Amino acid sequence: MRHQLPVYSPISLRGICSATSEVAARRTAVIQSAARLLERTYNADRAVLCGSGTQALRLALRVTAQWLGSLPVAALPVFTCYDVGTAAVGAGSPVMLYDIDPGTLGPDIASLRQALESGARVVVVSPLYGVPLDWGAVCDCVAPYAAVIIEDAAQGHGASWQGRPLGSLGQVSVVSFGRGKGWTGMGGGALLLRGEIAATVDARVAGSAFGVELKTMVNATAQWALGRPSLYGLPASIPWLGLGETIYKKPAAVHQIATTSAALIMHSQATAFAEAAARRARAAELLGRLPARPGIRTIEVPDGSVPGYLRFPLRLAGGMSGFSSRTQAQRLGIAPSYPTTLSALEAVQQQMAAGRRNQWLGGEELSRQLVTVPTHTRLTEADRAGVLRLLDTYSER
Repeated sequence: MRHQLPVYSPISLRGICSATSEVAARRTAVIQSAARLLERTYNADRAVLCGSGTQALRLALRVTAQWLGSLPVAALPVFTCYDVGTAAVGAGSPVMLYDIDPGTLGPDIASLRQALESGARVVVVSPLYGVPLDWGAVCDCVAPYAAVIIEDAAQGHGASWQGRPLGSLGQVSVVSFGRGKGWTGMGGGALLLRGEIAATVDARVAGSAFGVELKTMVNATAQWALGRPSLYGLPASIPWLGLGETIYKKPAAVHQIATTSAALIMHSQATAFAEAAARRARAAELLGRLPARPGIRTIEVPDGSVPGYLRFPLRLAGGMSGFSSRTQAQRLGIAPSYPTTLSALEAVQQQMAAGRRNQWLGGEELSRQLVTVPTHTRLTEADRAGVLRLLDTYSER
């Protein structure tokens, strides 16, 4: 039954009970309070709470089109969470893709510049696994083209660039509070707006249905009960749950966050920030103990940045196949990253802007090689030793 979680989002039974009682007592006020909390946390002028981070990104693309006065071509990272593609498809945005630097997980600046020269006027950047990208370099690249950067910080909780938390860097930013995120509400996301765009665009969303509230409560209770290594093997063994699988999801209508999720966000803030500090400490320990093996490479971090390490990414020459026991690696929470690039998704292909189709060598390399190691507090010393033993015997064959 024991199976380590690839990622852990702390949630308590006390928080679930408190959130449930607050929802019953003051539904509208809860969402307003959560919005004010996020505005303070991320230094935003306006926070719009949506049903998911994907919905928030879709709304970000929509309000950016309002701001620019037309539906612009959106440049997306070719290697990222499939939900970025879902958001662009849902927004109806014409899409261009830019490549990723495998060494940093940030944009390949030459590839991004090519997309801008080809007409992209919105750029979505998505720091993966809480590793900050070089925000200054991206801004310098984008500035001559008067394009808008959307900072998709869905995986960025606990990370910062130049002392500023991820999610606070862009004129338009997105954060997520889904089940596997560093700060969870068991669902929900937020569009964060700053400056003139916050005062001028229409970012209203429809209310959520009661069924969403009930589903959130059930899921939160299940995560509290089963989200521990001694029991996680049970849900992980049920195929239809799809835990750990990367699949493309069709766009869903944008609606307001569930009130239960908004309440859980407020009740889980302190534990989420404590967990983020613990993740950083475990990642630092892992960095210090990594075996010097051929075929194992770490990710470079920009100067002045602090990664949040939602998971610890490694470039392994043979991917998961290089472990002496892939089953044991998976039981220790080691997991492959995204198996393909966005360019392989049919729905994204259908919205690709006309023009030359590039090769995205960096993204394709990452789809073969990128593997993540858990960093959370439910990883025991024995688990960490087991991870290091597997890495010490890693073979790039």
